[in-house]
Amino acid sequence: MLFDTERHESLTTTLWNNNILEKAIISIIDDIELSLLPNASWPTHPLDAESYSRVGPKWSAYAGAAGTIHSLQILRSYGYKLRDLSHLLEVVHSSFKKSPDVSVEPGLQIGEIGILVPRLLAEPDNKQVSQYLLECMEKTVDLPLYEITSGQSRMMHAALALYRKTGDICWKNVYIKGAKSLMDNWKKDAETGEWHWQSQVFGPKRHYYGACHGITGNASILLQGVDLLPSSYSEVIINRTISTLNLSVKREANLTNWILCTKPNIDKLLIQWCHGAAGIVTAMALTPKNNSKNSKLLDELLESTGELVWQAGPLVKGSNICHGTSGNGYAFLYLYKRSGNSLWLDRARKFAIHAVEQCQKDRLYYRQGRYTLWTGDAGLAIYLHHCLYPEEAAIPGLNLF
Repeated sequence: MLFDTERHESLTTTLWNNNILEKAIISIIDDIELSLLPNASWPTHPLDAESYSRVGPKWSAYAGAAGTIHSLQILRSYGYKLRDLSHLLEVVHSSFKKSPDVSVEPGLQIGEIGILVPRLLAEPDNKQVSQYLLECMEKTVDLPLYEITSGQSRMMHAALALYRKTGDICWKNVYIKGAKSLMDNWKKDAETGEWHWQSQVFGPKRHYYGACHGITGNASILLQGVDLLPSSYSEVIINRTISTLNLSVKREANLTNWILCTKPNIDKLLIQWCHGAAGIVTAMALTPKNNSKNSKLLDELLESTGELVWQAGPLVKGSNICHGTSGNGYAFLYLYKRSGNSLWLDRARKFAIHAVEQCQKDRLYYRQGRYTLWTGDAGLAIYLHHCLYPEEAAIPGLNLF
């Protein structure tokens, strides 16, 4: 088997209905607004409390107030009626520095960058925030991480987004510095012929494959900004990545997946955004298409990997983006945007209906919502919107700011 059946559940039989999604989005927004605490945070969900040893409010972009406020910024830009809480990000940042909910790092998902980016988006003329953010970005360049949560590649997502929005050369320059760090530390394994980064994000040195900590996540952000890099980089990045994926792929009939990491091997076969099939699809679906052999091979891998995401079914862990049904649903939306095949949109929408039901069940069970971008309802609301308007589909806090 290319996946653990106990991690997945049967898809709902409820049929697609726009009204279900529209009502769920409004319900999530209302719950977020009503549940805001006086200290500019939200009640910590029991599942998020279990993930951290530290007790207290959560501030970071991944599972804290910064991500929730950023989600509201995005939803407001789509026309939903809600309060702009961007002014609270100054308090969130100060609170994080006084009592961080995660290790003190400059990273985007976990750390100061994820708090400062949405603040700068709300205050584009704030030179003090801009300079401090740039300094935080610079600090990631030489870290031995080479991944998305705290390393160079996530910083590069933010820097590239800010450069595209503002044209300010400082964001381009720090993106290029991050790219150089990635390219300089991308090594070929003499035994396997695979190209990997040796990430130390969790302490031990490991070679990951997935979108969050591995080769596909890093390659994706390099390719998204390849117009800013030397002209030779595009072919090198594509060739190394697709070669590595082809060498390491696990196949069963017309389905494909990859283990968690190698050196040392962790041979779990997961289907989530953070690890395994779903995230590999979303990362690599942004690769430019052409008539080359590698491009055709990539499309074949993406199709068979997307099929595995569908056959496995929704994740038991819930409706969230990082390791839940929304994140897997984004694989279908990205395949729809890449191929134009409406089959993938239909599947994304079926996962959306299922995710709404998961969210509703969890609210009843835990007697509260889950007020986070990556692990909870705020991110879900954006996914639901993208299922209604698939041309806008992009993972928030990663491909969308």
